[in-house]
Amino acid sequence: MSVLKRIILLFILFGCCHAVFSQDSSRHSYFKASASYLTNAVYNGRKDSLALPYFTPSLSYHDASGFYIKGSLSYLLSASRQQVDLVAIDAGYAFNIVKQLGADIYASKYFYSQSSTAARSEMKGGLGASVTFDPGIVTISGSADLFFSQQTDAFTSLGLSHNFGIGNDDDAWTIEPGILANFGTQNYYHDYLKSRPNKITRGGTTTTVTTQDHNSFTILDYELAVPIYYDGKKWGLAFTPTYAIPQSPSTVSVTGPLGSTRTVAEKLENTFYAELSIYIKF
Repeated sequence: MSVLKRIILLFILFGCCHAVFSQDSSRHSYFKASASYLTNAVYNGRKDSLALPYFTPSLSYHDASGFYIKGSLSYLLSASRQQVDLVAIDAGYAFNIVKQLGADIYASKYFYSQSSTAARSEMKGGLGASVTFDPGIVTISGSADLFFSQQTDAFTSLGLSHNFGIGNDDDAWTIEPGILANFGTQNYYHDYLKSRPNKITRGGTTTTVTTQDHNSFTILDYELAVPIYYDGKKWGLAFTPTYAIPQSPSTVSVTGPLGSTRTVAEKLENTFYAELSIYIKF
């Protein structure tokens, strides 16, 4: 068993024990309905050649124990295609290890449309754990994840941020500029590049695209973000502009209809995208 898998399983075991033996009396149970608009589906700096904007309504339940479950539906609003592109189910358990150190263990199941051209459309689901340490000067966050497509991918991330807030728990504005570095393998992206030509032509092409280094664990991208939040007693909103700087381009081999093959370095572009969301709690 790899070190990453051991870390994730340790978090899951710790979280289950924590859920059984403790409960934060300050928490309360509630439902949360939200809707968001994402300007482009970008994942670890990777994206489709065309912008893929999504409108995503979701409904979640958050228990006082820290357990939560969420269902969401992402509707694609691109100029060339409008369809339900993704249905997702997420569940997890969020808890505090100590006052300034929080953790979250989670699992997800994805149902992508067979014609989806989103960069992560070959993923079937995943599980992972994250931690956040906030001593007051800078917030340090990290995560370790496994995602499943035809092969398993391992990811880790490390982030630094600082929040500036005004107001109280029932009426607060927060801005939290930060930087995030993502590391991992790219088996899911290898599968995406293989399947994309057939998705675009609906099976009418014999072009084959493959990558040669998708098993390597490497830096994938840096992300600069400036999230702005408003959290009220019963509702809130968020706006998150992000600038992704992809790293480690793949070596791509393209075999054409006549059997000729060419090998090139993937061209990656920096991308600005943003997400706007609003929610109500009841």
